[in-house]
Amino acid sequence: MHRPVVGIDLRNVAGSSRGYRRMMNLFYELDRLGSDFEFEWITEPTPLTKAAGLSERTRIVSPRSRMRLMHRPILGHLRPLIWDRTEILHFPTADCWHVPTCKTVVTLHDLAPLHYPEWFFGNKEDEKRYRDHLDRIFKVADRVVTVSEHSRQDLVDQFPTLESKLKVIYQGVGPEFHREEWSDTRKDLFRNNIGAPHGFLLYCGGIDARKNIEFLIEVFRTLTMDPAFRRNLTIVGDVDSSKRGMVDLRSLVNREGLESRVLFPGWISDELLRRYYNAADLFLFPSRMEGFGYAPLEAMACGCPTICSNATSIPETVGQASVLLPPDDPEGWARSIRDLLDDHEKREGLRMKGLDWVKRYDWKETARGFLGVYRETIDLGGQ
Repeated sequence: MHRPVVGIDLRNVAGSSRGYRRMMNLFYELDRLGSDFEFEWITEPTPLTKAAGLSERTRIVSPRSRMRLMHRPILGHLRPLIWDRTEILHFPTADCWHVPTCKTVVTLHDLAPLHYPEWFFGNKEDEKRYRDHLDRIFKVADRVVTVSEHSRQDLVDQFPTLESKLKVIYQGVGPEFHREEWSDTRKDLFRNNIGAPHGFLLYCGGIDARKNIEFLIEVFRTLTMDPAFRRNLTIVGDVDSSKRGMVDLRSLVNREGLESRVLFPGWISDELLRRYYNAADLFLFPSRMEGFGYAPLEAMACGCPTICSNATSIPETVGQASVLLPPDDPEGWARSIRDLLDDHEKREGLRMKGLDWVKRYDWKETARGFLGVYRETIDLGGQ
C-alpha cells in the first residue's frame, strides 16, 4: 500500500526550551492517529523525540542526510533521489526552505516582527531580510496554517494575495498540564520551598518587550505599596537572556526595590511548571501581542484563575474564562488582582470556567486538522 510521506522539519521544535516544544504533542498525535500517511521527523534525536514511542509509520531522519545538497544548484538533479517518496514538507516554525520536488506546508504563528520592528531588528537591513523571508515563504508554500483567526486576519491585511492559501488550526494543551488535588498542607509546603510562604502570583513565558513584563513589575509594585499584601511574584522563564528585545528584568526589579518579592526559578521542567500552576493564586499574562498563547490555557488546565490582556489573539484564545484587561492600565490590573484575591467565590467561578474552557484545545483535534491540510495539499498536485 502506497502511503504518502510527510517530512516535518523539527529542528527548532524537538530541541526547543520555549513554546515551540509544545508542538511536539501535535506530532505525537499524528503518529498515533493511524492515518494514511507516513512521517519523517527531520531532526537529530532529543529527549522529546526519544520519549515518543513511535509507530512504524514515523521515523527520525538526520538533517545532514537530507540537507547537504539542498543549496547546491549544480547537484539539483539529485533532489528526487534524496527526498525519495516525500510528497509534503511541513515547516512548523516558518523556518522554511524549498524542495521543488515536494509540496510545502508552513505554520506561521504571528507577524510580531512586522508590528514591532524595533524589538526584533538591529537595523533596516535585518528587517528587509525578514520581509524577504516572508515573501519566500508565501511564494513556495502551497498551504499556510496559522493558529488563530486574529493571526489569519492580520496575514490577510498584510498580504491580501495569501488568503486562498490560509487555514486556521488551533493548538492544544498537553496532558502534562492538569489539576492536581492538593491538601492545604502540601500547598503550604510547596510555597515555603519556593520562597513564597504567603502565596504567589505567576507569570510564565518569554521576556521580550512584547510580553509586557515591565508593565507586570509596575502592577506588582503598586500591589506591594499596601503593607497587608504579602504575596510574591514568580516569573518563570529565561530572565538572563541577552538577545535583542529582551528586558533586563533583574536590574528593573532591583531598581524598584523588589528583589526580595520577585522570584526567578528560570526555565523549569513541565512537571515542575505544572506544580507552579497548581500552587499559584493567580496567573497573569499582560502580553501586547500573541499569535495564540499557550501559557494561560496551561494555567487554566491546572485550575489556576487567570488575568490576561485584551490584545490581539488573546481574547479569542481564552474566551470568557479569563479576566481581560487593557495591557496599559496598571491601576486596573492591580484593582482586579486585589478583587479576585479578596473574593473566594469569584476566584472559584473563574477557576471552573477555565477548566471547562480549556477542554476544547485538544492536540488530537489539531492533528486531525493537519491531516486534512496534508490531504488538500496532495490533491493540489492532481489539479
